[in-house]
Parts: sequence; C-alpha cells; structure tokens
Amino acid sequence: MIDHRAVVMNLGFRQAVSDDSEWLYDTYQRTMKGFVTSAQGWDEDLQRAGFAKSLRQGSCQIVMQEGNRCGLVHWDVEPDLVWLRMLCIVPEMQNKSIGSEALAKARSLSSHLQKPLYLHVFVCNRVAYEWYRRIGFVEIENDGKVSTLVLAPSFGAARMS
Repeated sequence: MIDHRAVVMNLGFRQAVSDDSEWLYDTYQRTMKGFVTSAQGWDEDLQRAGFAKSLRQGSCQIVMQEGNRCGLVHWDVEPDLVWLRMLCIVPEMQNKSIGSEALAKARSLSSHLQKPLYLHVFVCNRVAYEWYRRIGFVEIENDGKVSTLVLAPSFGAARMS
C-alpha cells in the first residue's frame, strides 16, 4: 500500500500575487469548466470577470510542491463563518492527497477562529461532493445544481448556538 502522505510532505503554501493571475484562471478553467458548463453554461467573459472579482476577496494561497504550483485554495473570513471559495488542484496532480492538505489549511483556520467552514459544490461534481460529505461536511441546502455544505469547527457544534 502506498502512503500518499509521503508524496505531499514537501507541500508549501504561498500567497497568490498578481503575476499568478493567468495561472490561477487557467487552473480554475481546467478543473471547473466541465462542471460549470454542466450546471449553468460557460460564458468566458463572465467567468473571467467573476473569477477576478472573487480573487479580490479573502485570501488565495497557491499550493506548491517542489517549487511547482499544483493548486490553489481560496477562502474568505466573514464575521460568523469561513467560506471556502475555491479548492482547485491541477488535473495531473489530483488524487495525491494535495486537496486534503489544502483543505486542512482552511479547516485549521476555521477551527482556530471557532467558526464553521462553508462551501458550495456543484452537484454534478460527484467526486468532490462525496469527498466533502465523507470527511464530515453536512449539506444544508441544495438547489439541484449547487449544494451548500458546512463543517462545524473542531470545538464542537454544541458551542455554536
């Protein structure tokens, strides 16, 4: 059996900068275009504008492995919650636990701030949807295209009320 954690032990994170803009959009497009197209259709101009606007909010970290960009994790801290806006791993680097490590960064922030972690996932993205559910996210809304999921921070749901 392969220990996938050994593969990602050398992961690092760095803040995205303006020079990363094209790479970030390309990664988003490569990982999400099929799901977006299936759920609502793909309009290149709208996608670029929406992506650029989203990046101006919150924090976008680039996932690095051995000096190479291999993904992005983007979140936004709001007064009562943390939104995981995007988690994209370049296709050739998927299924190597990199997404788990990137998500762990957002989960750690959520736990540290004692705020629940929310995200949207396309219902047609069954692999991601089932992965989030398997690791403890709970669906709180589903319009047939997009599901809203939440993960209570590790301090426990009882203290959230």
